[in-house]
Amino acid sequence: MRISIITLILVLLLTACNPNPPSTIAYEDLPAEGDAAHGEVLFNTAIKSAPPCSSCHVPNSPASPDLAGLSERAGSRVEGMDAREYLFYSIVEPGRYIVDGYGNVMWNKYDESLSPQDIADLIAYLQTL
Repeated sequence: MRISIITLILVLLLTACNPNPPSTIAYEDLPAEGDAAHGEVLFNTAIKSAPPCSSCHVPNSPASPDLAGLSERAGSRVEGMDAREYLFYSIVEPGRYIVDGYGNVMWNKYDESLSPQDIADLIAYLQTL
């Protein structure tokens, strides 16, 4: 009985600590067009409780993947997924696809701090890099 209770508690704790919760925004809800200029502002600005992307994603940083040429690589990372969809999930569910050599450490609540339009804008900016 005691082992069952401990097991149940551990399962509940692990479920509550999900490092990759599903997004509250569906890919299908993303606007068709994004504004890259606004996306650049978002990339460099803390919004609500969300840290700016630029706080970790800096050129030549060993802590995060290099974003230069990202739009070319993103379209070939997951079979059957184009660059825009891959970037969407990389933002709203960052633990879904981890780049080799990096851990699942990206903040995973951008979908709670950014609107679907903000995410579309951020993707548009990332596709210019």
